[in-house]
Amino acid sequence: MATIKIKRSSTAASVGPENEGEISANLADKKIFVGLGTGAGVATFVDEGQVDNKITNSLTSAFTYKGTVNGNAQSAGATIAAPTSLAPSVKTGDYYKVATKGFLNAHGAVDNTSAFYVNPNDGVVYNGSSWDIIDNTNSTVASSGASITVTGSSDLGYDVAVSTVDGGAY
Repeated sequence: MATIKIKRSSTAASVGPENEGEISANLADKKIFVGLGTGAGVATFVDEGQVDNKITNSLTSAFTYKGTVNGNAQSAGATIAAPTSLAPSVKTGDYYKVATKGFLNAHGAVDNTSAFYVNPNDGVVYNGSSWDIIDNTNSTVASSGASITVTGSSDLGYDVAVSTVDGGAY
């Protein structure tokens, strides 16, 4: 009767057997190897828990929801009196949902130079060096005969002017 012996190593990153059919375990890396033959390499089986942890960590570190934030509801102008400051200590992937339109200041800044405008339901996420706005502007303007003028932008908001048509005001 044949005896199967499993080789083992406690040295991190050591490779498995070269001979076909041999089995070895690397205790430091929690891996099992099966030899495929000289020159053919080895088949590696990794710890399922390690794979689950890596996937979970990758997915949960993409965005970290921090809650809602209100912009200072002041309209766009040359000087921003008091933009709402975002958290002074942020990490890549920190995400806020905007509840009230207005200006936000980048993580704890005390001047207007880093302020940016957001609309309700926008998202803001920190990319590692600055804040990105995930724009949620879905605007539609329609008319049945009136002349409409739209000015502004999704960053600063829109103004809609309707003119008088056929003697009536719209």
